[in-house]
Amino acid sequence: AGIMLLYAGWKGWRSSEGQTSNFNFFLRILSALILMTGAILLIIFVPLAGSSGDKDIWLGLRVTASYSLGTVPFQLAISLFFAILLFQKLRGSEFLRILFFLPYITPAVASAAVFRQMFSNRLQAPANALLRMIGLEGQQWLREPDGIFKMIAESMGATLPDWAAGPSMALVVIIIFSIWTFVGYDIVIYLAGLGNIPMELVEAAEIDGAGKWQVFRHIIFPLLSPTTYFLSLIAIIGTFKAFNHIWVLRLGEALGTTDTFSVVIFSEFFEKYRFGYSSALAFVLFAIIIGLIFVNNKIQGSRVFYG
Repeated sequence: AGIMLLYAGWKGWRSSEGQTSNFNFFLRILSALILMTGAILLIIFVPLAGSSGDKDIWLGLRVTASYSLGTVPFQLAISLFFAILLFQKLRGSEFLRILFFLPYITPAVASAAVFRQMFSNRLQAPANALLRMIGLEGQQWLREPDGIFKMIAESMGATLPDWAAGPSMALVVIIIFSIWTFVGYDIVIYLAGLGNIPMELVEAAEIDGAGKWQVFRHIIFPLLSPTTYFLSLIAIIGTFKAFNHIWVLRLGEALGTTDTFSVVIFSEFFEKYRFGYSSALAFVLFAIIIGLIFVNNKIQGSRVFYG
């Protein structure tokens, strides 16, 4: 209700701007009152909802947000880097394209099961064996509920507050798996976008003395903005509805720090048999995804250059 009042007040205020009639004067006063009422409702009831609501739901939302923020930027950056590298027609680039794309076409459950063994807490596990080779201690990985930033700070003798602990080590492993899985798909799409860039523009910039970084920043990256916009939208939606690999990789020792919102919905439906409640949560997830699409369109839509 508070959000709806804020939106209604904002629309009323915007519609009365630049006009001096009596009606618009009273409309602006009414809009201001509606804005204040909406703000008061949010200030009062949001903390109450956060303290009295379902703890699993709020934890699931925080985990999902951390998972999305940890996956999408790095996934796109790594994909763009390798796409530009493979676009240079290097020796063996065709083989590398296939190699990068294989994780995407591999069944998620099967690859997640293998990943779970690689990052098990056994000292003989590949991840722990690699750490021991460089003189570091083995980790609990998927069984570790502590935040990654907190663990790094403690290893250096410092302490961090709980809000700065970061995503759990277990969630970081899942983020690594997600990036490894979807980088190949993003590389293919970026390669298609690079193929549509007129090379005449790049050659003209190089003749004028532009360096590689200047060519990338002022020509290639702007012309790739439609591709980046599409991939970011798909990646955001994918992280919020991800389930299969997370369900395989999650362990009870992580204390729910890997349970995203979709996992919480599944658990409420199939384990607790709260059918109505889980259905309502599914609609909440749908509303969140629609809201994120709207925000993404507002932020990136005006910055996309279609040539």
